[in-house]
Amino acid sequence: YIFFVKTVITSALILSPLRTTSLYKTEKPIYPTEREVNITPIPVLYKNNFTKLPVWDFEDVYLRNNEARRPTCPDSLQNKEDPKFKEATLPDIQLWLYKGLLNITEWNRLAHFNNPFGFMEYKYNEVKGAVDLIPKPKSPILLSVPESSKDGCIRCAVVGSGGILNNSKMGKEIDSHDYVFRVNGAVTQGYEEDVGNRTSVYVHTAFSLYLDASLLKKRISQKKRKNNYH
Repeated sequence: YIFFVKTVITSALILSPLRTTSLYKTEKPIYPTEREVNITPIPVLYKNNFTKLPVWDFEDVYLRNNEARRPTCPDSLQNKEDPKFKEATLPDIQLWLYKGLLNITEWNRLAHFNNPFGFMEYKYNEVKGAVDLIPKPKSPILLSVPESSKDGCIRCAVVGSGGILNNSKMGKEIDSHDYVFRVNGAVTQGYEEDVGNRTSVYVHTAFSLYLDASLLKKRISQKKRKNNYH
């Protein structure tokens, strides 16, 4: 059997009468099969408890994934061994959060960060129940190399929600990429000729979803009025 050890920083928050924060931490090795018998979820933290943005000692602590995922593309920065790139990136960072990964230790870390970076103001049991509904993805990487790729590289198109593509006729070229990223509620229906209609990854925040839904309703209403005039 092969066992690996990771160091997890377990923290506790102390709120002083002046509503400032102090932090103490302990470091201990956590084995994958170890039960967290003596660890309990920290009390729910609220943004209103802080008079300024807190800075935690464990802001650069992340879950790591030991599954090999060396890029196959010769043009990959990781394959070029660029020292600045290697220093700034974590090639083995855990990308997905799914059933079995959100233990109490990891929760206590993420509970210190506001959404979308963590679960501040949320309750452990509620989030845990939702995360445990997510199955483990088939691949540990964000994007797998398509079988049709001859050089092992991935070609992506990133499409925003601005108006720069209006009348561009770029739809077919955008859709020809291996993966198409769309950001902040980018609308495709009715604009396929300019923006394409394929979506591989949709990137958004809760705010952008709400805002773009409101804008979409306005656009639909305007389009209906325009069609009625004709």
